[in-house]
Amino acid sequence: MKINNDQLFDEVVLAKEYLQSNWEQWKQEETTRDVIISSEEKWLRLFGHFKKNHISAPNLIKMVKYAFCLSGTSASVERVFFFDEQCMD
Repeated sequence: MKINNDQLFDEVVLAKEYLQSNWEQWKQEETTRDVIISSEEKWLRLFGHFKKNHISAPNLIKMVKYAFCLSGTSASVERVFFFDEQCMD
């Protein structure tokens, strides 16, 4: 995965500005609707804003895609070892 660090820095700065300017609104929305806006939804809103405003962020998109493809837990690996141990007994 090729990442241009200079472009990535600029993309992160733009993302930070967008997130900071919308953070309070999202907190208000969560309070009003009594629901938590997921991190996935926040990323979708950010990239939707970028797309709507013709802001290119290919490096940030690569990194977010990579991060979301990683497993949040090791449960699947642990399950394999558990079943392997059960078969050995």
